[in-house]
Amino acid sequence: IGKYLKWEWLKDLETHLSEHPHLLVGEIGLCKMARFLREFPKDKGGKVAALQLQKLVFRKQLDLAAKWSRPVTIHCVNTHGLFMEVMRDILKEVKESCSGEEEKEAKKHWRKVFPPAIAMHSFTGTAHHVGEIMAFEKELLYPEEVDDGGKRRRRKQTKQQLAVNNPISESGSQKSKDGQKDILFYFGFSHAVNHLMCTSEKARKKGMEAVRSIPPDRLLVESDVHASVDVILGTAGAVAYAAQVRGETLEEVAERSTQNGLRFLSSLGSLSSS
Repeated sequence: IGKYLKWEWLKDLETHLSEHPHLLVGEIGLCKMARFLREFPKDKGGKVAALQLQKLVFRKQLDLAAKWSRPVTIHCVNTHGLFMEVMRDILKEVKESCSGEEEKEAKKHWRKVFPPAIAMHSFTGTAHHVGEIMAFEKELLYPEEVDDGGKRRRRKQTKQQLAVNNPISESGSQKSKDGQKDILFYFGFSHAVNHLMCTSEKARKKGMEAVRSIPPDRLLVESDVHASVDVILGTAGAVAYAAQVRGETLEEVAERSTQNGLRFLSSLGSLSSS
C-alpha cells in the first residue's frame, strides 16, 4: 500500500533530526476526520486504504523519533483503537526480537523502541481510553507486574474503574537513568478544542471525565490556536478549563502543567545512550 505515497519526506525528516539535535517530532498522528481520507481515490481503496496509509506513515514517524530519542506530540481523533494497535505492534515486535535476552537487557530494548515521551495533543479520548493508555505504559515499564490473570481482570473492569485505577500513579513511575521518573505518556488539553468545539453536552461530559482521570504528573495545557498573538489567552483559557474541571486552583494547574511540560521537553535525548 505504501506505493501510493512518495517517501522523500521521510529522508528529509531524518536529515533535519540529524542536523538539529533539539528538534521534536510532531505533531504526527491519526485522524478519521482528515481530508486525505475523504478524498482518497476509491479505485485505490478509498477510506480504508487511506487509513492504513496513515497508520504506515505514523509508524515510520514514531520509529524515527525513537531512533533519534525525540519526544513526540500526537494528534489522535476518533482513532484510539488504531493508535493502540500501533503501540501494541511495536511492543510485540521488540519482545519477539529480544526473546532470548536477559529480562533486564530486554526491558532496555523495549523502552528504546518508543520515543522518550509522548504528548497526546488536545486529547479528545475518554477516561476509558486514558485507562487503556496507562495500562499499556505499565505493561511496557513494569512487565513483571502484568500477568495473564491481571490482563483478564483489566478487561472485566468498567470504564469508571479503568479511569480511577490508573496503573501508574504520580508516585509510582519508573525512574530513568538521571533519577527522574520515566514517564511515557502525557495528556494535553485546550479550551479551544476540549470545550468550545464540543457541541453536545454528552461530548463535554465525556471530555471532563477524561480530564479528571489524568494523573497529576501527566497533565499538560496548550493554547492550540493558529495565531501567535492568541497563545497567551489560549493557554490561560486551557488552565482555567482544567482547573474548573479538576476542582483545583488556577495556580495549582499552572504550576503543575508547567513542571510537566518542562519534564516532557527535557526527555529529549534521554534514551540515546541508556
